[in-house]
Amino acid sequence: MTAALTAAVLGAGAQGAVHAFGLSRIPGMRIVAISDVDPDAAASLAARHDARAYTDLEALLADHRVDLLSICAPAAVHRAVVDAAIAHGVRAIHCEKPMALTYGDARHLVAATADAGVALTVNHQRRFDRMHREVRELVQDGVIGALTGAQGYCANLFDWGSHTLDLIRLHLGDPRAVSVLAQIDVAARKRVYGALTETAGIVKVRFDSGTDAIIATGRDERLHALGDNGIVLQGTRGRVDIFGGRALVHADGREPREIAESVDPAFAIELGGVDATIIEQTALALADLARCLTTGEEPVLHAHHGLAAAEIIFAAYESSVRRGTVRLPLDVFDNPLQRGLDQGLWTPAGEIVSTY
Repeated sequence: MTAALTAAVLGAGAQGAVHAFGLSRIPGMRIVAISDVDPDAAASLAARHDARAYTDLEALLADHRVDLLSICAPAAVHRAVVDAAIAHGVRAIHCEKPMALTYGDARHLVAATADAGVALTVNHQRRFDRMHREVRELVQDGVIGALTGAQGYCANLFDWGSHTLDLIRLHLGDPRAVSVLAQIDVAARKRVYGALTETAGIVKVRFDSGTDAIIATGRDERLHALGDNGIVLQGTRGRVDIFGGRALVHADGREPREIAESVDPAFAIELGGVDATIIEQTALALADLARCLTTGEEPVLHAHHGLAAAEIIFAAYESSVRRGTVRLPLDVFDNPLQRGLDQGLWTPAGEIVSTY
């Protein structure tokens, strides 16, 4: 890297520590500040990286020239943080998922950063997963024939499902969704990292490539024989089952080929219990964004991918509210799940606060 770059991290929890570690590994990158509403957390993480601690992001941005800002704060504040970063001349933003609590806010993040010439990425870091990259190459080489569709399985659509949808789009060649038909259940007011989610659902997505994807969500019943968090890719000559850190490639009636998830030992460290693969993939995503700051290329995790997943998620909730197919582009900009709850379409019993 030809010129020194500066970085700051908003959010000093486990994921903030992951982002800070990734930033610290980038040649020529200096972490100047960490901000968190908890002063002790901010001070602790800042001390690890010889940075200043803040509890006020505006003060941080006023005191420092920040080239790259990592956002590891709840989705409810993403819009305000991105707007503040743009106003203070931040050049690149790496934002944790989910992007925003409404589709309108997610669109705003992409439009505002594009208008300001700011590079925005969303941390769907699994696009850097070694296993998924190998599977993608095999699928592109036609090992399972022409792709005919995909299935996804995850605990919820809004949080975990954003990864599932992003990976399905990756393996299908990043097609554009043209319609969504869904039904969800809201048996309880469930929040994952503060964001409202359904408790179970089934979603059908039609893409402009002509292929369909089916996504099942929930935790009360087993979703698939191989696990509750995974993807199945269907082809004319076989399929790929991706569950639990391994992919099984079934092709032409032969014995399945196994591809195991792997990680560079340099990332097998303790950071708040976060899996080493996530630490490595996030570091690679941040390094890619920093590189693109100097080359002008589009980063791998460009926010248009995050927005594509968000559109499908909010369209699924809108489909459940309308009781019908939603044609895209999506023409509602609030959160249909919250709107449906406000209208009494579901009668949740109790509260669930969870991380998945």
